[in-house]
Amino acid sequence: MLTSMHEMSIVQSILGILREEMVKYEGQKLKKVTLKNGALAGVVTASLTFAWETLIPGGEFDGAELEVVEVPIKVACGECGESFMPEDTKYMPCPKCEAIIGHDVLEGKELLVDSIEVG
Repeated sequence: MLTSMHEMSIVQSILGILREEMVKYEGQKLKKVTLKNGALAGVVTASLTFAWETLIPGGEFDGAELEVVEVPIKVACGECGESFMPEDTKYMPCPKCEAIIGHDVLEGKELLVDSIEVG
C-alpha cells in the first residue's frame, strides 16, 4: 500500500506532540494513542495507519497501538438551525427546511490526539 507524504508528515507531527506529552510521564511507555479523524479533515485513515506502522518500529514508541476514530460530518442548518449528519460532503439539504447552503460544520473537520494510554 502506498501512503502519501501528507499522512507521513502528519504522523511525524503527531510523534512530536507525543514526545512533548510523554515528558510528563517520565519512565513510562506509550501504549496507545487515539486520534479523531474528521471526514472533512482530508486525511485517509488507512494511509495514516500505514504511516504510523512505518515510522514507529525501532523508535521510542515502538509497540504503541494507534486507534483512529472516524468522525462523521455534523452540521447545523444556516436557515433553521437543525443539526443533522449529511450523507454527502458536497450536497447537504436540510432534512427539516431543505436549505442547501449556509450550514455551519459542528463536527468532522478535526484531526486531533484524543487520548493516550501510558504504563
